[in-house]
Amino acid sequence: MANRLCGTIVKVTLGQIHAHVRILWKEISLSVIITRASCEDMHLSVGDTISVLIKGTDIMIAKSLSGMLSARNRVKGVVKKIIQGDVLSKVYVESQDDMLHAIITSTSLEEMKLQEGNEVTAIVKSTELILSKEI
Repeated sequence: MANRLCGTIVKVTLGQIHAHVRILWKEISLSVIITRASCEDMHLSVGDTISVLIKGTDIMIAKSLSGMLSARNRVKGVVKKIIQGDVLSKVYVESQDDMLHAIITSTSLEEMKLQEGNEVTAIVKSTELILSKEI
């Protein structure tokens, strides 16, 4: 199951091949890169309500993030639940009253000493978000 966030398109920049779509999800700005053809096919416009889908495996978790990072989408939140598996673990992060789930390796979970209540940053590259628009 993918994470689904609902937002509003605030800016669309068309390039020759790709489009950069800025979405306001509550108080956080999200950056999405899609093909120009997809942007045109979906008739994306400023003001449109849009769903942003993010696979749990595309979310990275950072604890005490500092320094520069090329990934545009950074969402601060609190770890609410952890389901630890042998190889992969599911980390639930609450942000802006929504729940995101990230799938990370259990080795990373242990090395980071992640626990419920930890403040973290969920990170996703702009190219990994998927847009869905009701017609």
